[in-house]
Order: sequence, then structure tokens, then C-alpha cells
Amino acid sequence: MPEMPEIETLARQLRKKVVGKRIVEVQLSGMELRKPIAGSFAARLCGRSIRKIIRRGKYLIVELEPKAFWLIHLGMSGRILYQEKAGPDAKHTHAIFRFSDSTALEYRDPRRFGLLAAYEKSRFNQIPEMRLLGKDPLSSSFNDKWLGSLLQKCRREIKSFLLDQHKIAGLGNIYACESLFLAGIHPARRCCTITSNETVRLVDAIRKTMKDAIRRCGTSFSDFRDSNGNPGSNQEYLRVFQREGERCMRCKAPIRRIWQGNRSSFYCSRCQR
Repeated sequence: MPEMPEIETLARQLRKKVVGKRIVEVQLSGMELRKPIAGSFAARLCGRSIRKIIRRGKYLIVELEPKAFWLIHLGMSGRILYQEKAGPDAKHTHAIFRFSDSTALEYRDPRRFGLLAAYEKSRFNQIPEMRLLGKDPLSSSFNDKWLGSLLQKCRREIKSFLLDQHKIAGLGNIYACESLFLAGIHPARRCCTITSNETVRLVDAIRKTMKDAIRRCGTSFSDFRDSNGNPGSNQEYLRVFQREGERCMRCKAPIRRIWQGNRSSFYCSRCQR
């Protein structure tokens, strides 16, 4: 599933390509995604111009003028692709957004776990999905004091805590594993056992992991592509994720895998005791 660095990659690219453009047509496949696309969706977009593109957690939010918000979540296999010229509809294309200059955005999603929605709201924080999200890892308020206060009151395993979108928005399985490795914390540690020094290391590790992945245009194993259809390169730099049985790049001990909440957690058997 695309996580925060992948969505940030898309947001940065699309700001350069579509801000200021006017939507003149929305073509839908008629198939449901994670939720049915509202009947008013196309009407709310047509005739409006793109004013701003925001990334919040794993959501891409397009602010429109006159005031409205277009919400995109890629689910597990969704892609947003920019097209200079309209071509034949590709397989698994569920929405095409055409602009007045004949360029377009295409939404493709083989598994159809994504989300497309439009809200006529006056403020960003009135969007229902945004109210449920926790802090953004790159925000100034994401710091060790804030995180430490939550960890000390929590008995959950730290990996499970990091994946909770109500706590931290945008951090998924890949980057939680990588961040815990950098911080030297075992994924099954109870939150309340994490020391203040470890909390500082964890905040720094999360920030570094996210920034490095954004610089490399995200992680692509199978589904994620940027708006040009190109894969990211961060998968070439992963230290533990999907490296079970291989040697740790730091200490040469074997990388191991455990199951937590129906997800694989990868860690170094020596660096993360």
C-alpha cells in the first residue's frame, strides 16, 4: 500500500503539472471502489479549477476553486497518472479527469480499494476523513515530548502503535519497520518500556526514513508509480523490510520476521533486542 512518501511524491509532482488547470470533464467507469463514488462527484468537480494540492497522511487532497475539496486515497494498488494527450482507456482505469488544455489525470486501481470523494466544505479540517488522522511525521509538532507522553501511557506493542493512523498519519508497514531498525527498537517492545532517549531516537529515525524515501520518490515493489508512470527507488535502500534471512548491513546478524496483527515485521536479531 502506498504510504506517506509515495503520496508526497505525487503531491510534489502534481503541484507543478495541474495547479491552475480547470476540470472540464470527469469520466467514471461506474465500478465501485472502497466505497461507491457519490453520484454528485463528477458535478462537484466539473467547471472548478485546481487551486492547491495538499498531502495529509496517505491522502492526496486537491483544493478546488470555487471552494471544494477533492479527496484521493490510492488504497493498495491505485495510481494517479498525468497524461499530456488523451489516449485509449487503459485497463483498470476507473476515472479520467480532463482539463481545458486537453491534458488529463487518470485514476487506475486493479484491486479497487482506493477512494475518490468530493466535499463542498469551507475549511480543510471539515473533511470527515481528516478528523480521524493523527500527527504528520514531518510536522513541527511531531516531537519526542509529544510522542513520549503517549508511549508512557500505552501497553501496546510499539509497531502496532506506529501503524495506528489515529496517532501518526501516513506511517505504514514498510517505514515502521525501517524506522524501528534505525532507532534500535524491537517491534514487539511495549510502548511503556520505551525510554526517553529511545523516544528521541525514534522520532529522528521516523523523520529520516520518511525524508530519504521522499527524496528517492517512494518505494515500488509492484504497484506504486509516480504521476509519470515511473517507479520509486527507495526499495533499493531498505535495511530490513523483506530481507528475512539476509545479513544485517550494520552488524551482519540475520534479519528475522515475526507476525504482528496479520502483518510481517522485519528486524535485526542483534541490533533490535
